[in-house]
Amino acid sequence: MIITDEKLLRVKCEEVLPDEIDSLREELEKELKFSGELGRPGIGLAAPQIGISKNFAIIRINTQNGINYNVDLVNCRISDKHDEFLFKNEGCLSFPGEQVDTMRYKEIVVVDNMVKPHSFIATGILAVCIQHELDHLQGVLLPDLKVNR
Repeated sequence: MIITDEKLLRVKCEEVLPDEIDSLREELEKELKFSGELGRPGIGLAAPQIGISKNFAIIRINTQNGINYNVDLVNCRISDKHDEFLFKNEGCLSFPGEQVDTMRYKEIVVVDNMVKPHSFIATGILAVCIQHELDHLQGVLLPDLKVNR
């Protein structure tokens, strides 16, 4: 079940060990799917949102133009970011029905130090979603990011 209590979401996450990856991915995918079946579809989910204090999140985006993102974020961090902009109506499964405007970056460089260290560039909605999920892993929540206009 996806947690909606802010106090429970503000946790410090521990590093993920290699033998934990598969089971964490399975749990997150199950909860993301279940949320969609309940009429609350999402495109990403972080481990703290289901009560697991591990540095792991998934992103599952299927766009209308046929581009699909299937990204696992394991012990990741953002090393560089470019082109800050106002992202309108950002939502979160832990804050059902709430949408806020946030400041996000159009392009980010993500460093993954898990099995084989590498980095990749994310842009557009993928970059926004990664920023959102990595915020969860730091205990930063959607209401914290609300831009007051």
